[in-house]
Amino acid sequence: MILKDFFSYYFQVLDPEVRKIYEALLPESTDLAGDYEKMFSRNDEEAIAFLLKFHNTANELRRNRPQDAILFNVHGNVCFPFFVEYIWKVMSSEEKDKVLKQAGCDNLDDLTKALNDKVELRNWFRKEIGSSLSQQDLFTMNEIIALQNFSSGGEYSFLKYAYPSIRNIRGNVLDAGCGAGFASLVMSQYMDVYSIDACRARLERGMALSRMMQKGEKEIFPRVINLIEEELGDMAVECEFPSADQLMSEPSREITFTEGSLDALDYPDNFFDAINCLDVLEHTYDPEKIIAQFARVLKPGGKVFITAPTRYGEVEQRIHESIEGTMFPAMLHMHHFDPESLDKLFFAHGFKQVEMLPFDYMSWEEFLQIADRSPAKELAEELRNNPFDEVALQLYAVYEKK
Repeated sequence: MILKDFFSYYFQVLDPEVRKIYEALLPESTDLAGDYEKMFSRNDEEAIAFLLKFHNTANELRRNRPQDAILFNVHGNVCFPFFVEYIWKVMSSEEKDKVLKQAGCDNLDDLTKALNDKVELRNWFRKEIGSSLSQQDLFTMNEIIALQNFSSGGEYSFLKYAYPSIRNIRGNVLDAGCGAGFASLVMSQYMDVYSIDACRARLERGMALSRMMQKGEKEIFPRVINLIEEELGDMAVECEFPSADQLMSEPSREITFTEGSLDALDYPDNFFDAINCLDVLEHTYDPEKIIAQFARVLKPGGKVFITAPTRYGEVEQRIHESIEGTMFPAMLHMHHFDPESLDKLFFAHGFKQVEMLPFDYMSWEEFLQIADRSPAKELAEELRNNPFDEVALQLYAVYEKK
């Protein structure tokens, strides 16, 4: 439903010249918002071909007319009032009163303007109100975020760290938080893949790509894979990104896609031989429940492959959030981990550690340069008092169920 509401709003507030660009992508449409919502809810080749054209159009607008592009968490953009109103509708009356008092206004229009104009108010909102949003609200807002790219964020971690080991496993694998399903596509050449994500738009994309790969579709599928590689940039070279021809060279198995939450997995006990969960755990409300579910559905001897941000990775992100005045927490990290806390979480549910590898290093000088730009000046001072040579922003770990 949010996609239809979003497109209805977006096409109304756009400059007529930009709206014509979107109309040209669906020239036969008599209900532009409704037809866009339908295209993003389909999982056939025609829909994927449309999404490629949409993606190119959206990228060009982000470069040349960012105020008219589809941007999430960006003040000064035409979409910003939509997200403010969406959150306003799900806030409690007490939260609304609190926000209006903080902003010094008495209605939604004036609040939207105040939030747009004041970075300190957006930062206050993120910490005081945004952090109390429900998991379902975050999932819903992800449907809009999913409009912006084909990659999901975990492709590099998968190819660089998890894939060399996962490719040697046979049986059933759970791709937990699969996004648009790139890792699922790769693993389907070797295993029976079950993919779960809370974002419907990304799942539809993954289903379509899986079918195209299975039948060896030679036009659209390679363009999507090339686009994901472009979105990863230099990281694609470092992790030896597979070509579309390589992905289609081996017979692949059908992937079972499911919309759902990781803390309530609808799979039998002892069903999976491996679980792939990369760049996901930090976005969830209750990692403890998720690891308990992993322990239930994984066979004894089965392995969980996981990546998660460290405290320093979390600090880096929060510095950037404070600089920009990022307001909504739909893609923000709710947790960070160190080797000890990650071990504790898994050990409590019957796992043993197989591998722990810090990665994505940043030097102290680079870290301090970012901190100096943050409105939270005490953070920069803390870093100066506790210098380090370099620090890992992320962890890669493998755990085995006993």
